[in-house]
Amino acid sequence: MKKENTKEMCGNTNTKVKICGNTNVADAIMAAKAGADAVGVINVANTRRYIDLKDAKRIFEALPVFVLKVVVVAWDNMRVEVVHDKMELIEETGADCIQLHGEEPVELVADLRKSMKSGIRIIKKIGVGGDKKECMENALAYESVVDAILLDTAAAAGGGTGEIGGTGKEHDWNISKEIVERVKKPVILAGGLNPDNVAKAINHVMPYAVDVSSGVEREVRKKDETKVKRFIEAAKSAAVKSP
Repeated sequence: MKKENTKEMCGNTNTKVKICGNTNVADAIMAAKAGADAVGVINVANTRRYIDLKDAKRIFEALPVFVLKVVVVAWDNMRVEVVHDKMELIEETGADCIQLHGEEPVELVADLRKSMKSGIRIIKKIGVGGDKKECMENALAYESVVDAILLDTAAAAGGGTGEIGGTGKEHDWNISKEIVERVKKPVILAGGLNPDNVAKAINHVMPYAVDVSSGVEREVRKKDETKVKRFIEAAKSAAVKSP
């Protein structure tokens, strides 16, 4: 794994910003022009912000070269062979990162890391909620096989929404703060962030990056330019302390 993927990346006091859940070229370009460091699309069937990989490729091809392109997937209970086939299709989109947002086991992620032909980086979501010890153990378990950890609000048991993120619900930032302090890889904070609370979240948790989807929408699947600009400005101007 490349050296720049280690915790030293977190010394950068300018917090990175990912605008996720993009469904069209116009919104993605707008986010990039507003200063987003990364743009994400969701390739998870039966979720409200789903797009197929052909549309993902169109969005990625329209983005400036220095904006990271992220495909969000959920590969729960999939055979290794199927995951490999899906990974090849994602590589064809021009993605820089793949975000595993399901309950993919450590063994599957490790196998994916070894078999990957391209330089796509792996981000793994850890759900935060409930048992602090369990959240920490989950984050530490994936640390050696991914390039970054993303902390998102854990889905409520029996919630029935079918969503993997973009719920607009915060989690306990104290747990996220402890994970940032323990994990040696860059940590991305997500879950209920918006233009009004992102600076407070950054100052408390001190993540490498923040991730937002529903918090900058005008309506589901449509971004609000004013909210996107306010979010990025607030995140970039947050007074992060040196670690």
